[in-house]
Amino acid sequence: MGRRIEGNFNQGWGIAAFITFLAAAGVATAYTINQRTFHSPNDVTAPTTGAAESHAPAAAKH
Repeated sequence: MGRRIEGNFNQGWGIAAFITFLAAAGVATAYTINQRTFHSPNDVTAPTTGAAESHAPAAAKH
């Protein structure tokens, strides 16, 4: 009964560090894309995606 089983608990740290690095790189990429492409809805200098739409009712056809 005097047998002792040693645990090997230092495996997998490389994979854990790699996954953590991938997560941090993803967050940094998303932040960079957001900073370069986001325009506030109140920004009058933001480019539009086409001609301004009219909110007036359409003319009646005869």
